[in-house]
Amino acid sequence: MSTPTHPPNDRPSRPASPDFAGRRVITFESRRAAEMASLIQRYGGVPVTAPTLREVPIERNERALDFARRLAGAELDLVILMTGVGTRALVAEAAPALDPGHGGDGAPDADAGAQGVSLMAAALSSVQLVVRGPKPAAALRELGVTRFVTVPEPNTWREIIDVVRGLGDLSGKRIAVQEHGAPSHELYAGLEAAGARVTPVPVYRWALPEDTSALRQALRLLADGGAAITLFTSRAQVEHALLVAAEEGLVDRLRAGLARGMVASIGPVCTEALRAEGIEPDVEPEHPKMGHLVRAAAVRSGEVLARKESQGDAPPPAQSS
Repeated sequence: MSTPTHPPNDRPSRPASPDFAGRRVITFESRRAAEMASLIQRYGGVPVTAPTLREVPIERNERALDFARRLAGAELDLVILMTGVGTRALVAEAAPALDPGHGGDGAPDADAGAQGVSLMAAALSSVQLVVRGPKPAAALRELGVTRFVTVPEPNTWREIIDVVRGLGDLSGKRIAVQEHGAPSHELYAGLEAAGARVTPVPVYRWALPEDTSALRQALRLLADGGAAITLFTSRAQVEHALLVAAEEGLVDRLRAGLARGMVASIGPVCTEALRAEGIEPDVEPEHPKMGHLVRAAAVRSGEVLARKESQGDAPPPAQSS
């Protein structure tokens, strides 16, 4: 018996190979810029790195110290941890409030810092914890804290609220939220609407890089049609890119350049930020991870740019250096 075959016009199409085909790819990544550039190169792209962010620690973080005291005093019912970097920063900034070697007239003893961190870990273990993904979960495990609830993908404020509400009635519940560079107003409003009392705890804030020359050059490249593909991985990247574009008088030309090329967004929060600025993403990966973003952009780049070129909107198909 012969094996049936698909008729010529009914054969399943093979998925496109991930290949940027030598095109320039603009990335606004900062802390993980080298990793992003390596991924772009792996898929045949020419990375143009234009950092948009700088983490600025908050000196003498009184709100973090107050958080630690309230946590140790059983004055909180639930803590939401948004990022791995932020969780580690929060522990480092809050632990002195619980450190028996600090706060007196004398100098702290040699083991004071370790004692404060140990007491902070114990205090975290005594409260309901919700983490926004694997990175804050890993930070907790480093402390020996293993009892927490993980928010599922795509890890937006909506999923956080769903998870928290699933834990029980929020009326009167005292919830602390570790911020990640900027307030999450939608999250706070949603929790308060359910009856919770929310305390944001900032641990660092986002600022522009001290040297913005690479960012300004990349924005001009996009505005002039010299790059076809742009990757965004956070709301703050979108906001800072548009802020600097406004300083350069490039906003309208930048929007036009992004519309001609392909814009890839890492996930729903970033996509919302882009749409709020009148920029429609062409690609959003199934999972909001850097590796998935770069691969999805590489797979779709040829098709998206060919379609826009046929409509008279796209830049030249390749601008390799």
